[in-house]
Amino acid sequence: MSPVKPVNTIWQKITLKIAANQTVFLAVAIAAMFASQGQILMERPDLLLKMLIPVLIFFGVNFCLGQLIGHLAKFSYEEIACFNCTTLARNSPIALAIATSTFRERPLIALALVIGPLIELPVMVIISQSLLRLRSR
Repeated sequence: MSPVKPVNTIWQKITLKIAANQTVFLAVAIAAMFASQGQILMERPDLLLKMLIPVLIFFGVNFCLGQLIGHLAKFSYEEIACFNCTTLARNSPIALAIATSTFRERPLIALALVIGPLIELPVMVIISQSLLRLRSR
């Protein structure tokens, strides 16, 4: 008889498989959100452009502030990168949550929840690449 694998080993394997496929799971989640509100977005593509400018300003200002605060606090590169990514990824949904709870009667808020990640994800990729370029300097 083969020995029974410890539970920790099984969970470690499952965790590694999930971690390796994060992009796939994220894409599925975005596709599901888009499917629920895609018709409105196709009818009003101008909404994407209207949201793009403030979201890019949000990310730009937060990135610069994160860099400045990290340097003033004498963080290492790794700490600055972690601080920036955490600040950017954790704060953007807060604005969308406030909009949703404040303006419940407005049907386009659900669309904002869909458009947010569609803009946020490519911007986070760009910021990650920027952080890697800053590291090489």
